[in-house]
Amino acid sequence: MRMLDGFNEGWIDFKADRGNRTRGTTPLEQVIEALVRQATASGTA
Repeated sequence: MRMLDGFNEGWIDFKADRGNRTRGTTPLEQVIEALVRQATASGTA
């Protein structure tokens, strides 16, 4: 919980250049479906 507080309060920060972010276009629903399919196939679900 303290780690989350650190990010929210700004005392934990990654020193990466904020201009170098890459955002994908895959919808969250598609990602979750793929993860569930993978977990089901491997027997971990």
